[in-house]
Amino acid sequence: MAFSYTGFAYLNLLIVVGYLTYRLFQYWKKERNLVSKLWLYFVIIFDLFLFIEAIVGLFFANNPSFLVIAIKINSFIQSFALAIMAYLVVYLKFPKISPWFGFIPVFILGLITAVGTIFLQFNPYLTSNLAINWGFLSNSLFVAISSLRAFLFFITFIPLMVMNFYQFKNSKNIYLKKKALGLGLTLLLLSIAAMVDFLFITIFKLEPIWRDISFIFAAIILFITLFITQKNISSQEIQYEKKY
Repeated sequence: MAFSYTGFAYLNLLIVVGYLTYRLFQYWKKERNLVSKLWLYFVIIFDLFLFIEAIVGLFFANNPSFLVIAIKINSFIQSFALAIMAYLVVYLKFPKISPWFGFIPVFILGLITAVGTIFLQFNPYLTSNLAINWGFLSNSLFVAISSLRAFLFFITFIPLMVMNFYQFKNSKNIYLKKKALGLGLTLLLLSIAAMVDFLFITIFKLEPIWRDISFIFAAIILFITLFITQKNISSQEIQYEKKY
């Protein structure tokens, strides 16, 4: 077993997203609607993703086999999480269209990236500064899978981010404004973290330790944001506005 700062960084994110999960569970208990349920499902699945990354990074960082298995499993978990987000986007933005038209295409494309990850050539290892380098071999398959995954992030995270910022700007309810701001900033920070991981580290070959530092920094900012914006308030105050 070996410790890595990568596992520690993911542990920080897991703790913060775990706090968000607790708040979203409280919202769901009071709202009992589909929107709050979908948000809760998404963060629970994302918790699982972070949990796996944290465990392998904290205890199996020097075991390439465990690291490879973690990457492959999390590719499938990520696909399901993005599909739920796509369902939510269609449900909120296009109420006359079945949300399954958002879920099914994204889920299928996500499965394609997950299956493609199985065939990727990579050799993860622990660097001298205790950061995990995933060791992806940059070839046409890697570029195709990375591009498709980035596309799925873009079409799910960006619309929800915009909708939450729009609600923050236009809602007259101070509690709804705070909630929307917190969720919007959460998606923004997670998008930046994903960009650092997949773009700057993997493609531009920056030192992996910078990924871990950025993750820890993002976790601190995210915790402060969520602590300020996500409150346990009354049912009347947290009714989710569906008009965007």
